[in-house]
Amino acid sequence: MYKYVLFDLDGTLTDSKEGIIKSVAYALEQMGESTEGRLDQHTIVGPPLLTTFEDVYGFSPEKARQTYAYFQERYSTIGKFENRAFDGIVPMLKAMKEAGIRSFVATSKPQVHAEAICQKFGIDPYVEAIAGPAVGGTDTKADVMRRILAGLGPVEKGDAVMVGDREHDVLGAKKNGLPCIGAVYGYGSAEELTAAGAAALADTVDELHKLLLG
Repeated sequence: MYKYVLFDLDGTLTDSKEGIIKSVAYALEQMGESTEGRLDQHTIVGPPLLTTFEDVYGFSPEKARQTYAYFQERYSTIGKFENRAFDGIVPMLKAMKEAGIRSFVATSKPQVHAEAICQKFGIDPYVEAIAGPAVGGTDTKADVMRRILAGLGPVEKGDAVMVGDREHDVLGAKKNGLPCIGAVYGYGSAEELTAAGAAALADTVDELHKLLLG
């Protein structure tokens, strides 16, 4: 049984796509940009949005930052609460805490929003720390995971695992020497997670519960 579990937030602990998609749509509209073909959940939910705006939409760094500012305008007030914990997540976290497993959140979402979401949806009592970048920050998933691990001190091989739904979670885990369980019920796919090197896949929260608690 693992001693430490690091969780992604969007698509792993919470179903957050509504607020993110609506806020990206708002940002594009404010920029005078079309939303046509740009709001697919598999594209915009999970990876850092500044990266998506530059690499997927083809925006310049300056345009990406302005688009992100408009995104935050809506997301920080409304969008972050257009969200819910996946069924079974809070009971699973509670059972893990009772079993002595220490849980953490490592997210690409700004930490201030992640903290508010975890408090709103009943996740906060069961996680020891929440790590994410500053608003507009450039910390990668590997960076936020590294911050959590640094606070734990030496971690024996096999004691810690990452859980996430996108390839960024798997790749970030690899950079920190951790295996990653792919949450297929989220916004990625089994193919994406397997190709990135996920150590195991969970099609449902119940399957994840069994993988983590036996």
